[in-house]
Amino acid sequence: MDRYLNVTEARRELLDLVEHLHGADRVVITKHGQPRAVLVNCDRYALLEDLAWVLQDPGRRAALQQGWSELQQGKVVQPLQSISPSTNSLRALAHQSTRRKKKA
Repeated sequence: MDRYLNVTEARRELLDLVEHLHGADRVVITKHGQPRAVLVNCDRYALLEDLAWVLQDPGRRAALQQGWSELQQGKVVQPLQSISPSTNSLRALAHQSTRRKKKA
């Protein structure tokens, strides 16, 4: 649920706002009627950061689009591992790949 508050109201209610943020909740903080900042819980923020990391690189974005297309066509392959890779593990792999390319 989105909630809009001006800066003065947000300052006055900050502790309660932080305590009552859940999942998809966000608080839009406005100044002179214009959105200036958004308050979200840490889990949501981490998800948004991970999504931005994927989408900012054309190769990762293309892989995501290809995976989505394959999923829609029923071409789903289950990973051999019982645990799906995390964004952190994917970032580490991307970093290793970049380091190898620089050495070559």
